[in-house]
Amino acid sequence: MITRSRKEVFSRYALCKDPVDPGSGSPAPVANPDDAPQTEVKEVTPEDLKAIVASVIKESTAEEIKQLKRDTIEATRKSIFPHGEMGDGMQALGDNPAIIDSSFFFKHFKAGQNRLAREDGTMMAGALTAMGGPFKRLSPELEEFAKVIKCNFVPHAIAESGVDLKAYNERCREQYKAAGMSEGVAADGGVLVPVEYVATVIEFATQQSPILSRLWRLPMNSNTLKIPRLAQAAGSYFGGISLYWTDEAAQKQKSKPQLEQLTFTANKLIGLIHLTDELIADSMINIINYITGLFTRAFQYEMERVVINGSGAGQPLGIVNDPSVNIVARTAAGTVSYSDVVNLDAALDENFRDLTWITRKKTQGTLMALRDNNQRPIFLADYAVFSGQPLNPKTMISYPVEMTRNCPAIGSQGDLILGDLSYYLWCVRQDMTIDSSIHNRFEYDETTYRFVARMDGKPAVSIAFAILNDATS
Repeated sequence: MITRSRKEVFSRYALCKDPVDPGSGSPAPVANPDDAPQTEVKEVTPEDLKAIVASVIKESTAEEIKQLKRDTIEATRKSIFPHGEMGDGMQALGDNPAIIDSSFFFKHFKAGQNRLAREDGTMMAGALTAMGGPFKRLSPELEEFAKVIKCNFVPHAIAESGVDLKAYNERCREQYKAAGMSEGVAADGGVLVPVEYVATVIEFATQQSPILSRLWRLPMNSNTLKIPRLAQAAGSYFGGISLYWTDEAAQKQKSKPQLEQLTFTANKLIGLIHLTDELIADSMINIINYITGLFTRAFQYEMERVVINGSGAGQPLGIVNDPSVNIVARTAAGTVSYSDVVNLDAALDENFRDLTWITRKKTQGTLMALRDNNQRPIFLADYAVFSGQPLNPKTMISYPVEMTRNCPAIGSQGDLILGDLSYYLWCVRQDMTIDSSIHNRFEYDETTYRFVARMDGKPAVSIAFAILNDATS
């Protein structure tokens, strides 16, 4: 321990009016206890304290310095384990013993080495690596979680193991709160819970796709589907077969059809969401049904997008990106003219009659202003026609017009498409399926919902489609 004379140096310094000059060694006047109320206590700054400690160490023996170091280590240990240590090396923290065995840091070292060197941490890192951690047992929460895992999450088995699952979840809720949908955050679903809200959710509706319903839908029985196709072109309908008139006894000319092969691979489209148990239980609407409908509409919108704009890499090939479709140069850049409409129609063979226009609303505004050579509108919509009833659907030069935001913007390639959608082959290996799991996010009190579809698609007959190019002729 520090000798009394050393301690007195600190005491006298703390009570003096002026600090001791460690360099001179002159002691400060000792305060008279009777005069304590009148004594001014001067604050010791870190710089002053360093000087005092340096002076004390300078006048101390080697053994006194060692003892001071031991006292410092002991004070640090007590600050970490304020309740003391039990005989087996476990610290008593309230009614429960601690999970850390502090004696681990001392009892596994070689006895012949300096204890002070062991206690100040110079050898602990290597020992921890060699012998593992100093834990006597798991925390109560981890012990219960281990029991739940051992029970394979079976409710009655968990109850028999002695775990109160509801109480466990309450204890862990704040510590393990995750970023899934929850009622605690308004944007993540909390707006659905307050009783002041009407039992509905406001959203702008996405209509049932009129495009997907017109496609040639074909089921797939495996991951890959190969379909033979006759090599046809406008004016060459029979894949290379030639018929001819000849004279009697003349040599016959042979011909044969040319076949190609289309390959479809079941690409996967997925959606994933986590819902907290509280949101499922407390929402004023059936949140599961609503989320299911929302994902269904999102899947439909995405499928419509790839039918028009799909890249073909890991997803269906869209009409706009098929290099074999008819590409028609536009008359003037950045707009659509009557001549463009006529040229698109002329680009398609006469055998394709069930044609449909695909565009978007802004382009439709331009189309409504177009007039033919006799100044008659070519776009008919939303007014009485013959029978006095609104025309539905809208038509342009007798073909129906369907609008979707998935169509490119006006002035871009494919802003106006004309084609027979029944010749787009949509191969489906797996329609959208919905699966749920309480295990994936069990420790967060969340249920995971997964939406999966597997499909592919491409124009089966490319020449059944014509698109307007972004460049002029």
